[in-house]
Amino acid sequence: MRTLKLGLAGALALFATGALAQEKALRIGLIEDVDTLDPTQGGTLGGRQVFSALCDKLFDLDEKAGVIGRLATSHEVSADGLTITLKLRDGVKFHDGTPFDAEAVKFNIERALTLEQSKRKGDVRAVDTIEVVDPLTVKLHLKQPFTPLLAQLADRAGMMMSPTAIKAAADAAAFGSAPVCSGPYKLVERVVQDRIVLEKFPDYWNKDAFHFDEVTYLPVPDATVRLNNLLAGQLDLIEQVSTADLERVKADPRFTVSSIDGLGFFYLLFNLANGEGAKNSFAENAKLRQAIDAAIDRNVINQVAFGGNFTPGNQPVSPSSPYYDKSMPVPARDLDKAKALVAESGVADPTLEVTVNNNPTFLRVGQVIQSMAAEAGIKIVIKPIEASTAGAAVAAGEFQSHLSFWSGRADPDGNIYNYLGCKGSSNVGKYCNQKVDDILTAAAKEADPAKRAALYAEANKLWMPEAPLLVIYHSKPFFAAKKEVTGFKPIPDGLMRLEGVSME
Repeated sequence: MRTLKLGLAGALALFATGALAQEKALRIGLIEDVDTLDPTQGGTLGGRQVFSALCDKLFDLDEKAGVIGRLATSHEVSADGLTITLKLRDGVKFHDGTPFDAEAVKFNIERALTLEQSKRKGDVRAVDTIEVVDPLTVKLHLKQPFTPLLAQLADRAGMMMSPTAIKAAADAAAFGSAPVCSGPYKLVERVVQDRIVLEKFPDYWNKDAFHFDEVTYLPVPDATVRLNNLLAGQLDLIEQVSTADLERVKADPRFTVSSIDGLGFFYLLFNLANGEGAKNSFAENAKLRQAIDAAIDRNVINQVAFGGNFTPGNQPVSPSSPYYDKSMPVPARDLDKAKALVAESGVADPTLEVTVNNNPTFLRVGQVIQSMAAEAGIKIVIKPIEASTAGAAVAAGEFQSHLSFWSGRADPDGNIYNYLGCKGSSNVGKYCNQKVDDILTAAAKEADPAKRAALYAEANKLWMPEAPLLVIYHSKPFFAAKKEVTGFKPIPDGLMRLEGVSME
C-alpha cells in the first residue's frame, strides 16, 4: 500500500497551526500521473484534472454540461456561422505577471493549430484566421460553420498560457515541464509518478472563491489503495472510486460520495495504419475485429467489473444522448457469430496484443474481454503500460490495439470525430474512411440537433461494420471526500473544480 508522509518541518507546522493548516492544504488522489503539463500537448485524464486548477479556459461547463463563459465573458456568432466574436475578461494575469488579452488568445489558438506536438489540432480544425480587434476583443474566422467550437474551448483547446513564457522556453517539452498559465493555482513542483504541487496565485481574478493555499495531486492508480489512503487520512478528495468499494465508503460517516452521469466511454481501438503495430491480421481483416465485437458481452462486463453501475455502449455517445443512433443498439453477445467470423477470416489461431493502461480497473476489463474472446478462438495477450507513457507509445504506433478510456466532451463531435475522423486528435489507429470524414465534417457544420443526429446515424452505418473502434461502456464518475470537505460539485466531464471548495 502506498503511504504519504510529511517531513519533519511539515509535521511540526501542522502540529503548530492545527486545523488552520489543514484548511490551507488539499490533497487529491488521481487515477494516473500526467504526461505533460502543457494543455496543448496533453493527452491524459490526470493532466486534465491538474489543468482544472492550473490553467483557466475561455469557456467552461456547468452541472448540465452547458457551455458558460470563463475568460471569455460573452460571444457572438455571425449569421453565416463563419465568425465568432469573443469579449474577454479584463484584469486577468498569467502566473508570470504578464497580461491576458486578445493577442494571447490569438497566440494560443495558433499554437494549437501549428505546434508539431499539438493534440488540439482536431479541436480547433475549423479556425482559419484570428483577428485581434482590441485588447479585449478577438474574432475567430472559420473555414466553415463549426458548432462544436465553444465546447472545445471549454476544455484543453481553450486553456490559455503565457506567450512570453512559451517563447522563452527552450522547446515544447521544456514548457510542458514548467508551464505558465492563468488559473487559480500555479506550479510549485512536479515529481514524476509521485506528486504535483500547486500554490495559490495571489493575482488570480477570482481568488476569493478558492480557499486552499496549496493543492497537491498524487497519482495512485490502484483504486483500492487510493481509497485506503483517503480512509487513513492521507488524502482529502479522490476521483474514480471503484464501484466495488462504493458501499464501504458510503457506509462510513466520515466521508461523502458524489457522482454524476459522465460523458466518456471505455473502448478497444485497433491500430489499422500507424507504423509497425499495424502489421497484424486484425488490422488487415475486419472480420476479426467484428468477431471480438460479437464475442464480448457488454452487460456481463458491466456486472462483473462494475456491479452494474455503468451503462453498456457501442457508440461514442451514450444511449441516453439525443445523438445516439437507436437503429444500431448495443448488440447482445453472439458467440456462434464470433466463431463464424473467425472462420471466415481465414486466419488460423488469431492472436491480438492489447495494450492496457496499468490500472487495476482497466486490467480487470481486459481480462474479462480476454476470456470472452478465447471462447471464440481468439487469443488476446495483455500488455500493461503506464498511463503517463501510453500516449506517446500509441501515438508512435507501438501497439496493435489499445484498451483505454476517453473522458468525453460536451459536444458529440469531441467524442466522435476525435476517434473516427481522418485527422481526429485521438485517432491513433489512423482509421480513415473519407466518406465517414465528410459526413462528420458536415455534422459539425450543422446547428440543428435533429439534422446532426441524422448525419451521425449515416456515418454509423459506414464505420461500425469496419469496427476500427469498439465502444464497451459509458462510465459514471464517483468521487469520495472527507466530510469536512464542502462545496465540491461534480461536473459531467469528471474534472474536479476547486472553486467554492473548502475544508471545515
